[in-house]
Parts: sequence; structure tokens; C-alpha cells
Amino acid sequence: MQVVSLRSDAHTDAEPVSGRKSSGVDSAAAMIEIDHVSQRFQTSGKQSHLALSDINLTIEDGAFVSILGPSGCGKSTLLYIVGGFVQPTDGVAKVKGKAITGPGPDRGPVFQEFALFPWKNVLGNVMYGLRQQGVKRAEAEARGRKLLEMVGLKGYENFYPKELSGGMKQRVAIARTLAYDPAVLLMDEPFGALDAHTRTRLQNDLLDIWDRQRKTVLFVTHSVEEAVYLSDKVIVMSRSPGSIKQIVDIDLPRPRKRADLLLDARFQKYIVDIEKMIDDGGKDHL
Repeated sequence: MQVVSLRSDAHTDAEPVSGRKSSGVDSAAAMIEIDHVSQRFQTSGKQSHLALSDINLTIEDGAFVSILGPSGCGKSTLLYIVGGFVQPTDGVAKVKGKAITGPGPDRGPVFQEFALFPWKNVLGNVMYGLRQQGVKRAEAEARGRKLLEMVGLKGYENFYPKELSGGMKQRVAIARTLAYDPAVLLMDEPFGALDAHTRTRLQNDLLDIWDRQRKTVLFVTHSVEEAVYLSDKVIVMSRSPGSIKQIVDIDLPRPRKRADLLLDARFQKYIVDIEKMIDDGGKDHL
């Protein structure tokens, strides 16, 4: 297992986070750049809380990268900064070389809460973003139907969210995000509220979509197994204030099949070693 340290004394030598081997990343190849980003919040008691401390990270176009770490380490905050929902206190985050100043159609969020419009049917939810962008109804409907077929919901176009299971709602949410073709998918524990069987199915579906489209994915999860199964790289964060403790290069073949990986000693070793990194976080005050 290759582990790349991103402590401050090793930052200049760190391998870029990438879905493919590379000796370096120039600005043209980088999809996401996070440069010395820190984030402070004011608590209700008027105290200053440092959530993220000096994050430096470069993610190549087409990489699938997961973020792991103890609760409260700033995983979601980092994702929201890339999404443009939170402005960093210090440093800058960029997408395609441009500083992030707010949300944009180049970044598509998928959260644990499905956030579907209850008054719109499945097709209407998927078409919504396209219609807001001025896409003609016929084209938006055609693209919506194609995406619903891709996520396994053909035949459910006229159902309403209240008539769907949790897994089906999340499929709609993913299709809605994919509809406007963002360059980056930002996924904050999208399968965390689902039962184990549904979660496994959606992980497989997500990998199928990624294999076909090769979008850049930044994926926050609490599950080490999920991160290893899905990702090219796993970012392990320290306890609060969150900093990047290590980056693990997941050297497993693609396309991935869970049944095969469960018998692969490398898969098990990644899981065990990363679990130890996270469990050891109590001794780490980076």
C-alpha cells in the first residue's frame, strides 16, 4: 500500500491526488486546487473554532477521491468550500484554475438528504435544473428520461417522491445532478441513511456511472470499506482542527467487483491500515 504523507514538511514532495499515475500535475490537469485553506467559525458562545487548518490538496480531472476522518474533523466543511457554499477564512480553493466564489453548475452536490421537490414527479425533479438553465422542454425531457434509465428508474417517471424508497430517491437526486453535466460531483455521505443492501447497490451504480463518464468525484464518508471500494485515493484527516494526515493510493484493479475484492488480501489490508490511521487520531494533534 502506498501512503503519501501530507504533513507540512512533506507537502512539496507529495504525489498529486489522481486517478492515474503521474509524476506531477500542471495547472491544466488539475480540476480542484486547495491552497493553504483554513476555516474558522464563531460558536454560539462567541468563541472562535478552528475547523480546518492549512489544507493543501490538488485533485486531477477524472479522479475519484474520498475523504475519511473522525467526526468533527471538517470533512463536510472542506466539501462545502469546494462547492462554494462556505468561504474559507484563509487560503483559496479553485476549480479549473479559477477561484471559487460561490456555487456553480460546474460542481454538482449530492447530499445525504435527498432534497427532492415533493410537488414534482421524478421526471420533473430531474428536468428542473435543465429548465432553469433555459434548456427547451423537449430536450430536457429526453435527457431526463435517458438519465433515469441509466440510474435504473425507467418506468418511474411519473412517481412522486413520497411514493419512492430511500434508495430510489437518492437515484433521482443523482440523476438530477448529472442532468446539467457538472465537471465535479460533490457527494456528502450520499448513502449514509440507506440500508446495507441498498447502499451496496448504489455504490455499484455510482461506479458504473463514473466508469462511463469519468467525472471528478469528491466523496465524504464515514465508511472505510466504502471509501476503499470506490476510490482511487483516500484522504485521511486528523481530529479537529482538521488537517490532512495522509493520502492513501488505492491500487486495486478497475472495473471493480465487490465479490472479487472481498477475497483480495490487498483490499482487506487497505481497510485495516486506514482504520488504524483513524483510530490513532486521538494521539495526533496536527
